[in-house]
Amino acid sequence: MAWHTITEAQKLTGKSRRTLYRDMATGRLSWEPEGDSARRLETSELIRVYGELKPLAQPEEKKQAHADTVNGTPDTALILAELKALREEMAELRQAMRLLEYKPDLPPPDTPGTAEIVPNEKPIPWWRRSLFRQ
Repeated sequence: MAWHTITEAQKLTGKSRRTLYRDMATGRLSWEPEGDSARRLETSELIRVYGELKPLAQPEEKKQAHADTVNGTPDTALILAELKALREEMAELRQAMRLLEYKPDLPPPDTPGTAEIVPNEKPIPWWRRSLFRQ
């Protein structure tokens, strides 16, 4: 017969992990080591101790996207039109942001009426400052 892991045995018997390990420790349920720390149980042993097993394999349902947004539905055209309008609006907003952020360049220093810009001197670090200010 087939061999099962503890997790599979839990699903087949409906018993808890603790119950399975307790029955293995008392000798009620026989098992074989699998690798260094795993155990495996035979199907016939599970049937002998716990009776009829639950069906393990259940049919998997076909996974499908939301039924309302499948390609070809009438709402698809509406969604695509709204998406296009939103993209156009975003482009307009980006253009408006660029205009708002526009800063004209400073006039060249040789033009009359403009003051010469002097870079600020770096402040003196606290450890170089005089203790007694004058």
